[in-house]
This record gives sequence, structure tokens and C-alpha cells, in this order.
Amino acid sequence: MSFDCWSFVFRGPTLKRCTGCGFSWYCGKECQVRHEAGYFRVGTKASVRTGLSGGLELIKIQLSSFLSASHYAVLLRFQKASWKFVHKYECPIFKNALASTELAVPLTIETVRLCLQAIIRIKHDKSWNLPSDAFPILPNRTFTNLMHHWEEIQNDPAEMEFLEVMSSYFYKTFKGIADYGDLIDMDQLGVIHGRIRINNMTIFGTYGDKLGVGLYLSGSSLDHACLPNACPSFSGTLLNIHTTESVDCFDNLRLSYLDKLYFSKPRREMLQKRYYFDCLCRACVDESLDKRMNSVRCSNCDGVILMEPFSFESEPCQKCAQSCSEKDVENVRQMLELGRHTQILLSEAKKSDDHRRVLSLSEELNSKLRKVLHPFNSLVISTSLQIACSADILGQYAKAFAHFSELSTTYTKVHPFWTFQNAEILMKCTTRGLIVKTAPKEQLELLKHFVEAMKIVSVCAGRDSPTFAYYKKFYEDCREAP
Repeated sequence: MSFDCWSFVFRGPTLKRCTGCGFSWYCGKECQVRHEAGYFRVGTKASVRTGLSGGLELIKIQLSSFLSASHYAVLLRFQKASWKFVHKYECPIFKNALASTELAVPLTIETVRLCLQAIIRIKHDKSWNLPSDAFPILPNRTFTNLMHHWEEIQNDPAEMEFLEVMSSYFYKTFKGIADYGDLIDMDQLGVIHGRIRINNMTIFGTYGDKLGVGLYLSGSSLDHACLPNACPSFSGTLLNIHTTESVDCFDNLRLSYLDKLYFSKPRREMLQKRYYFDCLCRACVDESLDKRMNSVRCSNCDGVILMEPFSFESEPCQKCAQSCSEKDVENVRQMLELGRHTQILLSEAKKSDDHRRVLSLSEELNSKLRKVLHPFNSLVISTSLQIACSADILGQYAKAFAHFSELSTTYTKVHPFWTFQNAEILMKCTTRGLIVKTAPKEQLELLKHFVEAMKIVSVCAGRDSPTFAYYKKFYEDCREAP
């Protein structure tokens, strides 16, 4: 299924299927023939909003109530036909592919769809590669000058195998419909695929659920940091970038390309393999972060012992100054190995939506981890979060509340404060707590967590977002309740 208008995800109108291919969905006829974009502002300590529509760029820097800023320049608003340059050519290709099971399945792969749209636009929309005056910060940024790392990709057997399959697929799909031969040979397709692979961004819904991927020229210019100073949210076809720290200029904005904060070694390996750069951000050069993420429970006093996760060198206990014994180190090794093994079992259970199995595995692992690792350990935190979420799905609210309550204090010991995940933890700590706790004084105390969640959402999504509106209404309803 192809959603060519993402506005429905945030506003929820009735969708209409394209009568030509039966694959794409739109809000309506007007949505099908045009995409609408926003405004552009430039400032400091603000929220940057970017979007791509028909090859033109938009950015809006939207002032946050938590961040003061100087700002200037409101530029143009525009609309660009989607039908003329994209779906007019996509439609018969989809129709042809859907007639064959062999050709229909690859259309569900996000990268294939993005490459297909890029090929169509390069072929038919000559203006798509022209610089846009709608984005003066990067006036010469176009699809054709995005980094593609084709030389490095050619040394990756798995990527080359995927490209060979995709090239063959396009030849079969385009047969008898259009001639894109000059764009789908291995070299040309490899460069197009490389630009999309390196520069695409995951699109998230109002509540942090993954919707798909997209290519934003301005958004893709933002560099990575494992501990970022900005975070993305999405509104229709627009990407919104919200700063979580004071940022003096656009060039200093940093997003995280990773969904989770791993230990530095595997984290840097993933970034090198996926994006072909060696990360030297503050998190990667901070040796203490790995030690905090791998913190161990002191066997003498239950204090915190910071331990390097690969060499297993440790510091004395911060409370009683006792050092780890060889037995303690071996116990840590066993727990990390148990964690890796259990993650494989959890992945299998999640694929089948077996929430009871996920809960059982997580609880068993968590109980063993806590005997050796400290509550601030990232593995303990991740399993506690899994328990809380699974228990919540199964309606076991007392258990969910117990873990969300603990996470409200432990999560930010190793993860950034300004994240939707942290907001959700604080929100559910309140909402599940209100189910379990009946005393008015206890319920009022729980609302403090919700205020923190609202503060995070106001910065990470903006006060004009549906997410903040939902949080605000819930808070006001709770305050008015007898």
C-alpha cells in the first residue's frame, strides 16, 4: 500500500484509492494533484521545520516557549503538482507490477519505492534538480549533489546483491511501459540508491510510531551526534527539527541517525557500515558514558561500580570503594551473554506479537540481571521498559506502573532527557499510576511526571502539535476532576 499524502496520518480524513493503479491512497482529488508546503524562518535556539515537495525545499524555524530566539525573514509559500511529475508515471508501473505476484512484493520495500520515485523525477521533472531559492541557507543543495558513497557501496557484497536484484526488478517492471534504461544500469542505479540510502530519514507518526521513510534535502544536510541537540517530528509532508539545546546556527544542529543509544564500539561500527563515517561526537569520545551504561551493582553495598563493557576494567564502588573481583567480572560477562541470547528470543516473539512470551522472557532476564547489574545499567533499563510496555498491552497496569515509575528516574541516567521515549515513560507513569493509586494526594503527586512529559513534548514536537494538544487536554481534565 502506498500513502502518497502523509497528512492523513496526522489529521485522519477518509482516504481514497487511486482508481488507476489501486495502490496509492490520497485524501482526495486535490491532494492527488498537489502537495502543499509551509513557511520559512531562520533563527537561533528554535525549532527548524523542513520539507520536500516537488523538489523544492521549505524550512520553518518555529519559536519554542522554552527557548528564546532572535529570528528574521519569512519567505515564500508554494504548491507543486504531484500528479504531473510522479504518479502520472508511477500509476501504470504499479498497475503492471500488481498484476504479478513476483513484481508486486518488492513494492512493499521502502527503498525500492524511493528509488522508483527518484528515477521518475529525474527522467520527467527537470526542475527537480535545480537549486531552490526557498532555502537560502543551502541554496545549491539538490538531489544530484547529495553524497552517495557509491565507491564504498561497491565493496559491500550484500548491498551489491540487493542492487542487482533491484536493477533486474526495474527492467521487468518497466518493460513495455517506459524506457528508463539509462537510469537503471548498475552504475546509475547505484548512485541513485546511494544518495537515498545515505540521506533518507525515518518518518514517525504523532505518537512516535514508524510510518515509513522519506528524503528531505535540507533535513539530510544535518550531521549526526549520538547525543543530539535536536530531534525530528513530522507534520503531514513536513519534517520539523526541534532544538533541545541552545544552537547558534543551522550548521551546528545535530540529529541522531540511530534509534537507540548503544555502547560506543557497536554504535560506531553501525554508523561506519551504514553511513561510512567514523563518529567522533562527544558521546563517542566520552569514555565514562560506556561505563555508566554498563554499571554494576556492588556486591558489598549495592552501590554503583562503573565498568568498561569490553575490557571489563572497572572503577571502585562510588559508595564503599570496593573493587570488582574476578568472580564479579565473570558474572557480568555471563549477564551480557544472557542478554544477547534473550534478545534473539524476544525478537522472535515480537514478530508473532506474542506479548505474553515477550513479558515472560523480559521478566526472567530482568530478575537475573538485577542480581549483578545496577538499575542504571542500560540492559536493565531496556528490559524494564520491555516489561512495562508488554504488561501495559496485556492490561497488567500495576506491573506496568511499577516499572514505568522506576524508569522515570533511571532512564535518563544513560539516555537523553529530551526524547519522545522519555515523555512516554513519564506519561504512562502518570496514567497507569492513576489507575493503580486511588488516594487523591498520590494522584496529585503523579501529575508532576505528566508536567515533565508535557515539557518534553512541547520542545520535541511543538505546542501546536497534536501530541501536545492530547497531553494538555488530559492534564486539564485531571486538574478539573474532583
